[in-house]
Amino acid sequence: MSLQAWLTLAILAFAAVLFLTRWVRLELVALGIPVALYLSGVLPDVGLVLSGFGNHAVIAIAAVFVLSAGLEESGIAAWLARVVEQLGGHGEGRLLLLICVTVAILSAFMSNAATVAVLLPVVLALARRMKRPASRLLMPLGFAAILGGNLTVIGTSSNLLVADFYRQATGTALGMFDFVAVGGAIAAAGILYLLTLGRYLLPANQDQIATKTGATTTVHQLLRQYGVARNMVRMRIGKASTLAGKPLSACKIGRDYQIAVLLIARPGAMGEKWFRPKPEDVLQVGDELYLDGPELEAWRLAEESQSRLGLAGEHSVERVLDHGFGLAELALPQHSSLLGKTIKDLDFRRRFGVTVLSLWRSGAAYEGDLASVPLMPGDSLLVAASTAQLKNLPSPKDLLLLAAPAESWDFGKAPVALFCLAVALLPPMLSSIPLAISALLGAILMVLLGAVSADRATKYLEWKVLAMIVGTIPLGLALKRHGVTQWVAAHMLDLQPMLGFAGVLSLLYLLAATVSITSSNAAAAVILSPVALQIAETLQVHPRVPLLAVAFGCSCAFLVPFAHQCNLMVAGPGGYRARDFLGVGAGLSLVVSVVAIGLLSWMA
Repeated sequence: MSLQAWLTLAILAFAAVLFLTRWVRLELVALGIPVALYLSGVLPDVGLVLSGFGNHAVIAIAAVFVLSAGLEESGIAAWLARVVEQLGGHGEGRLLLLICVTVAILSAFMSNAATVAVLLPVVLALARRMKRPASRLLMPLGFAAILGGNLTVIGTSSNLLVADFYRQATGTALGMFDFVAVGGAIAAAGILYLLTLGRYLLPANQDQIATKTGATTTVHQLLRQYGVARNMVRMRIGKASTLAGKPLSACKIGRDYQIAVLLIARPGAMGEKWFRPKPEDVLQVGDELYLDGPELEAWRLAEESQSRLGLAGEHSVERVLDHGFGLAELALPQHSSLLGKTIKDLDFRRRFGVTVLSLWRSGAAYEGDLASVPLMPGDSLLVAASTAQLKNLPSPKDLLLLAAPAESWDFGKAPVALFCLAVALLPPMLSSIPLAISALLGAILMVLLGAVSADRATKYLEWKVLAMIVGTIPLGLALKRHGVTQWVAAHMLDLQPMLGFAGVLSLLYLLAATVSITSSNAAAAVILSPVALQIAETLQVHPRVPLLAVAFGCSCAFLVPFAHQCNLMVAGPGGYRARDFLGVGAGLSLVVSVVAIGLLSWMA
């Protein structure tokens, strides 16, 4: 090999050491690779060195992160989580099956990490309710998210990178579901393992059942703790109601009855339409108003307006929260300027843009007239407002944020989010439009149509993943240009007479898994895709087969907690040790690899 080839290998080895030891942040190491390639003379062409920034796959992956943000913010993933909770029953096996299948399907279309983030609090709540260790459920949750990424092109960043390399090498694109034939079998076999042998290897860390992280809590916890269902009522506008046909401002509900109208549900041809009330909104027969305020005031309003009144209940409260409202728990510091004043005097809704749902005092939810009770030091308030309003709360000197639940979504945005997802996925399936273009259009529409705000969308971008891809793409080019990939492929092919084609695929798969665990799945895909293509050309097999071996090997990240972000997310709440991942992940890795290599060998 040439001097440039050895320099390329030296840069690769040095980067691998830094990736493995984590002495330097991964994204800094990755972005330093193009600089090292240029300064060392390995790639003197600036265009090639910076080619990662304009790569199709990088654009597509960034767009997929935004699409994932829309799917999460609109509550689609949360709705599926509730279905799991309702259908799970009390059997651990059935619950595990539902968790694994649900998370695998979600992970096929949204970020693995986002999927785990949505379902993590649900699984913790289920563990507490069933009085079972959370460690029995959380590792399967993380592993199933990784398995689900094998189902589609957009399931993982490594799939997108392999598909982009295939497009550049052959001039044709891999279809959205070209991974599903083998990936579906891998996911099914992996889930079956987790439900049988793997289930008996899961640890039972009893002390982790009640784990809570940071200052976040769940909506269910706050609803029950504050007894919110007792403070909210529903009122239906009937034909005899004197409110029908009047603008909300003319009804004077807030002024004459000290009641806040949180949300209005209006029947329509396509189902209920939910909207936040405005003064100019005209009430119609059939409207259902969700009210918060003193119960006697609510009954007086219903009687005087000839409307029907009913208790909301926890389910109805959840429906309100599902349509753009978030909950937050606020405390009054010792020297707050609000002390001694009543909620009515302060006019919380007009002044702060939030509605006070309940008051916590002396270790219990206050059951008197909330509007008229003077606030005292140590009081905590449960408030509801839009996400934007919660960000504009007053100074911590007056109100201190104690808890802001992670579950904040608006089911009313679900149709928009699904439409944007269809815009991203259908064109590549039905025409020759590149995925990077359609995914970028879908992401732009997610923001323009209000499924997710621009600020929230940027928070979902996984900059570490993007940096790893941008930095390692020129490394892959250097390895190919200076003959390193051909050298590696040739040595693997030397073993082909003894091992057979299945043996060569196994080596390629194992090498991808090793690089993925020690650095990242994106780096493994970039570095080994040229090796896979060289093997395909030499053996005269379809290049899709060895490239899929690389893609699936990149997703074999079950042995150690730091091998994948999903593993890291469940490691803390589950109280797992490194040997726990090794114990369950070794068998899962073996099952997945046997299925993958077996099917790919048969396809060839």
